[in-house]
Amino acid sequence: MGSASRKQRENRVRFHKNEIFQYHKKRNFYSGLIFLGSVFLAVLLLALTTFGILKLEIPGLSEIQKFAFSIGKEIKKPSLIGVFYTTLFGGLFFFYLPIEFLYIRATYSKLDGSDLVFLHILGLLISFTINYFLGRIAARACIKLISPKKFYRMKGFLNRYGVLAIFAFNALPLPAPILSAVLGVIRYKKKVFYPVFVAGQLTQCLVILFFVRYVFTSKVF
Repeated sequence: MGSASRKQRENRVRFHKNEIFQYHKKRNFYSGLIFLGSVFLAVLLLALTTFGILKLEIPGLSEIQKFAFSIGKEIKKPSLIGVFYTTLFGGLFFFYLPIEFLYIRATYSKLDGSDLVFLHILGLLISFTINYFLGRIAARACIKLISPKKFYRMKGFLNRYGVLAIFAFNALPLPAPILSAVLGVIRYKKKVFYPVFVAGQLTQCLVILFFVRYVFTSKVF
């Protein structure tokens, strides 16, 4: 009788090959997709209401609108806080701003060079950290958002060139924000990513700053 009941339990609890792993993959994908979708929808609704396209009664909306318009004005000036806002928001992989173009424009201004470089990299440090951890907690959803083709191309580039790839993406006008999300998806070592990312961005900033200000003003900082 004991052997018969044991056989019944075995028949009831029978898993196919890799079934449990497929279940976790699907669950992680859908939870990540819901998370990213919620964030995207919230940002979209906030943007539409802030710029008056969508009429919603949201407490504190007028203050949010003033803040959003002040950010836009600071970026257009340009100003030091505008430089920070440019990379803080433009460095997010799902939000596009022409970071390199706006930085080059800022170097033509009378802004202090050392402050300019510091705030530019500080904004990227925050936005790239957000990208990295979004990639970790919502990996499969991020792959869909980036596009599988672009994701696997970048992953192959990383597998082939390693640290050099991270440096090149940050030192050259390449999609570094997307790369930071990809690094989160593959759980790349943070202790390697951060120093190389900062070194690449610092190289790009100093080269542009030196070239623009040396050629036109003969004064770098």
